[in-house]
Amino acid sequence: MRPPLGLRPSTLAYLAVAVLASAPAWIVKHPPLQDAPFHMATLKVIHDFNDPALHLADFYRSNLGGTQYVFTYLLGSVLAYVLGVPFAHAAISCLYLGGTPLALRQLLRALGKDERLCLFSIPMLVNAMFTLGFLPYLLGIPLMFWGLAVGIEDMRRPRRGTGLFLGALSTTLFFTHVFPFALFGVGYAALFPWTRPRAWLRAAVPVAPSVAAAAWWTFFASAGKSSAGGLGTLFLREPDLGLAFAEIPNWTFNVFRDTSDEATALMLLLAAVVAYALSQGDPDPSHRASRAYVVLPIVCGFLYFFTGDQLGDVWLVAKRFAVPGMLASIPLLRMPRGTRGAAVTVGLLSVAIHSTVNVCTKFIRYERREVGDIEDALAVMEPGKKVAGLIFDRGSLIVNNSPFLHYVSYYQAEKGGFVQFSYAHFKHWPFSYKDGFMPPPGRPPFQRWEWMPESVVTELYPFYDYVLVRGPGFYPKPNTFHVKYKGDHWVVYERDDATRAAP
Repeated sequence: MRPPLGLRPSTLAYLAVAVLASAPAWIVKHPPLQDAPFHMATLKVIHDFNDPALHLADFYRSNLGGTQYVFTYLLGSVLAYVLGVPFAHAAISCLYLGGTPLALRQLLRALGKDERLCLFSIPMLVNAMFTLGFLPYLLGIPLMFWGLAVGIEDMRRPRRGTGLFLGALSTTLFFTHVFPFALFGVGYAALFPWTRPRAWLRAAVPVAPSVAAAAWWTFFASAGKSSAGGLGTLFLREPDLGLAFAEIPNWTFNVFRDTSDEATALMLLLAAVVAYALSQGDPDPSHRASRAYVVLPIVCGFLYFFTGDQLGDVWLVAKRFAVPGMLASIPLLRMPRGTRGAAVTVGLLSVAIHSTVNVCTKFIRYERREVGDIEDALAVMEPGKKVAGLIFDRGSLIVNNSPFLHYVSYYQAEKGGFVQFSYAHFKHWPFSYKDGFMPPPGRPPFQRWEWMPESVVTELYPFYDYVLVRGPGFYPKPNTFHVKYKGDHWVVYERDDATRAAP
């Protein structure tokens, strides 16, 4: 009997593991991912830009030609035709969570390593960057590993089809996020056949389109020129190595308030030590490319320790290299053979299941205990309006980040209109304000609006139709806003003359 779709039983098993790993993306409607409402709202703006009922085109103009994130949102827009915007966003998160172990499996096979090592990645997937909600950056990680796997195969056995696919994959990676693309470039350069000059041209041609795209963005796109101009100050002269080393857990696996994630990390480390110990004496089947590949995790470590945190409008630059460095180190591990390998595999699967169940349990607890009546609050606001968010109570007792920081974006993700705080004034965002619709008085919004809502006073009236508030701290002046809805966690204020104002 042939396996379904011609897939081998082992491939089906890994697909099942990938589905398990993706559970945190779809287990609840409001996962505690800080920037997730942002990205969902951005997807809504792109997908339904011309819907007259949402008034999006009244407030914004498209910047898809100037953003380097274009693939994520175009993919999400296509998926939204079938799934709707919320599920399209969840599907992209699934591509990261489920795609990373599958892409690592392909890379391990290309390096001649044991493909079961990819199971180490599953407890690492729900990390600090995931709970911060950095969706385009995260989607680039499996594309990076997949691109390196295809690149190794193409350099080893050049074929037209493989080269064309590598070109498409690397270009797609660039238009997903520049940081994973840069790491792909580092890995590809390390694996390049430098000792075979006759192979240089053939190895370089497939990635030429992505290099051309990167050059175009760097020299002609406003966001690219801004980022390139800041490269000279990105590298630190006197980095605080002690602080950077101490903060590694906070930028990798430490995402929950309790110690359950630390326990998972300890179990994973123990599994790595046992696997390495039990593999002693076994022949090493890895290819020579594995020696060159070690450059990638080393460069990730260097960038984490020796770069700053600001590059143009992009923040947390150095911190973003901790997670790919951790994942990129997996191919350096070893897996024992025979019964010893089977025992380690069972242990890894147990840790992966435990980790996923722990994450899902925490996400469900967050949804039930902390999210509160956000759906009721959104329901009382009419579509296509201008809504300000003042989030005084932005933290959680379950996760370490600030998951409520951008919840006003759920209004835009569901009903369109104009919301603040937003990234629409940043050069790298997929849409920007139309002339005359930048938040009053016609300049960029109050700096750190989302973090300092108590400082947002004169900007609200009479521009905004509604103010969505979580936590005490908003006390509007008479004849400006009145309470439209008040629940256990959320309060909606409506402008006093909103019923007479145009959208």
